[in-house]
Amino acid sequence: MTIKEKLRELVELVDDDTDSIEEAIDYLRWLASDEPEELTKEDWRRVRKGQAQLARGETVPWEDVKRELGL
Repeated sequence: MTIKEKLRELVELVDDDTDSIEEAIDYLRWLASDEPEELTKEDWRRVRKGQAQLARGETVPWEDVKRELGL
């Protein structure tokens, strides 16, 4: 099965009302783009927030993420 086939299969499993799907679509568009995207002030705020969370040790183990996503 190709990557695109796997992606299509996953798309069919997802509920249309899921906000995280919009985020995933945005990410895929970003991956497909040839042009670098400038970060907004809000983007930088989120980056700094994430860095602070990491510094405080506020992380989620990868195994927990996979389990939550059913992977």
